[in-house]
Amino acid sequence: MDMAYRNAVQLHVANQLEYFLEYNERPRFQINDDPFQLSERQFVKLFRLKKDTTIRLINIVEEHSAVPLRTSVLNATVQVLTALRFYASGSYQNCVGSNVHMRISQTSVSRCIHNVTNILNLPEVFNTWVYFPNNIQELQEIRNK
Repeated sequence: MDMAYRNAVQLHVANQLEYFLEYNERPRFQINDDPFQLSERQFVKLFRLKKDTTIRLINIVEEHSAVPLRTSVLNATVQVLTALRFYASGSYQNCVGSNVHMRISQTSVSRCIHNVTNILNLPEVFNTWVYFPNNIQELQEIRNK
């Protein structure tokens, strides 16, 4: 093996190790661009809710979330925005996770959707936001409105 080739291989290996070390030092779960800095119109287009409603939802998720056992747990804001983006897009979880605003793995997207959906389906949350008529008269009144 000639010396130039050997040096090139060593340089390549050194570059790969440097990249690996830099990659592992970066925070893995983050909001890259703050979606709350978007205009209201752009925010609604992405997440299908207004900013103030989203903030209320984040507070509900924080209130009903279990105490995290790991330090790497995604915060309520990331979980809610990830779930809302999935609900809004009806897309695949990989596409949601690689979104400009949230770069997280597919498994993390899945956990966010699962957690937020479970919290939204809690009776004390669900019954606050959703009302079904109890009898025919109430149903008729809603239809007439």
